[in-house]
Amino acid sequence: MKKNINKREHVHNQIKKHSTELLELLTLHLPDMLWIKEKNGKYIYANKAICDGLLMAESTDEVVGKDDVFFALREREKHKENPQWHTFGELCFNSDVTVIENNKPMRFEEYGNVKGKMLYLEVFKAPFYDRHGNIIGTVGAGRDITELKNTQKSLEENLQLLEQQRKELELFNEKLEEKVKYEVEKQQSQEKMMLHQSRQAAMGEMLESIAHQWRQPLNIMGLAIANIETQLAVSDIDKDELSKKLEAIAYNISYLSDTIDDFRNFLNPAADDYEVFFTPNKSILEILRILEAQLKNCKIKIETSFTEEEFYFKGVENEFKQILFILINNSIDAIKKLIADKTINEGLITIALEDKENHGIVKVMDNGGGVDKEIQEKIFEPYFTTKHKSSGTGIGLYIAKNIIETRMHGNINFFPVEGGSCFSIELPIHKV
Repeated sequence: MKKNINKREHVHNQIKKHSTELLELLTLHLPDMLWIKEKNGKYIYANKAICDGLLMAESTDEVVGKDDVFFALREREKHKENPQWHTFGELCFNSDVTVIENNKPMRFEEYGNVKGKMLYLEVFKAPFYDRHGNIIGTVGAGRDITELKNTQKSLEENLQLLEQQRKELELFNEKLEEKVKYEVEKQQSQEKMMLHQSRQAAMGEMLESIAHQWRQPLNIMGLAIANIETQLAVSDIDKDELSKKLEAIAYNISYLSDTIDDFRNFLNPAADDYEVFFTPNKSILEILRILEAQLKNCKIKIETSFTEEEFYFKGVENEFKQILFILINNSIDAIKKLIADKTINEGLITIALEDKENHGIVKVMDNGGGVDKEIQEKIFEPYFTTKHKSSGTGIGLYIAKNIIETRMHGNINFFPVEGGSCFSIELPIHKV
């Protein structure tokens, strides 16, 4: 019987020894650091990863019976010239004590210099018990997370840099908004001044148009009144003839009144304050009525071509009229010069109205000789003019382009035609 008991104990010890060897074999070469310590921090077991990566131990056997502080002090002694060569040791023992005091598994991030370089470990430690449930030490596993921490640190630095750049960008945007606001207000002020200058120039040209427009009806009324006075002085005037003369005077007075209304509507500042839907046909005819006498006096014929169905533009109607006035007056000036030079005998201005793909197109064409090829690209620039300084400001076409493109969201273009020029205005059609 005793022989059988001894045999069982021998077998048990063999199995225990085999299990210990198997555990060491399984854990010895794992990349993660594994260890078992006594309560005083001295190693019972350590695998190769912790010996090589943290303790700088010569072998796993050397570790047994020694603690982290021992190896830390040994490394520092070897490299006295560099106090930061090895700073691990005390921290490891402190976390062991924390686990024992709390009597539960815990996670730590331990870090310090190893071989002069920062090492970060993610560490899991737990109490180590004997068969009676008493804490006799700790077991632990550690994983090198240095690369991950460096990546996180780099990411945090980049995020901080990004945040700094965001704040700088916000500050830049604030300054940019202020600058843009200042520049916009400055440009609006300049454009307002240019528009005022253009209006002043237009008023001067209007006076000439008024003079032409009124000369004939005033002459008719003057002759009629003189004829009536003559007949009254010589003899009694015939009632029918007097009635005809008075009708002629009344018609011309009405004509002058209508002309005043046309000019007043065109030059009315209040009409410039709001946008409306308007038909370009009506605007064109009103401008032609204003310039009718001047065109006749300059021997300029007008031809119009409108679409069968009217359509609507949206904008300040008086501004659109001013553009037409600028374009037609430019044509008049060019034609007058050719007639004075006897290059042509009669002028022709054609105004065509077309619609194409939800856009209305207004074309103003003339036989005024055109624009030299070298300066065609400059004609819309502010203060550029081919006229003499006394008769041109050079802002008319610039104002026209600005109104069409900025305010009415359209396009204005120039292209030469045989014997003259053509300006084309393209604007979106609105349904009313």
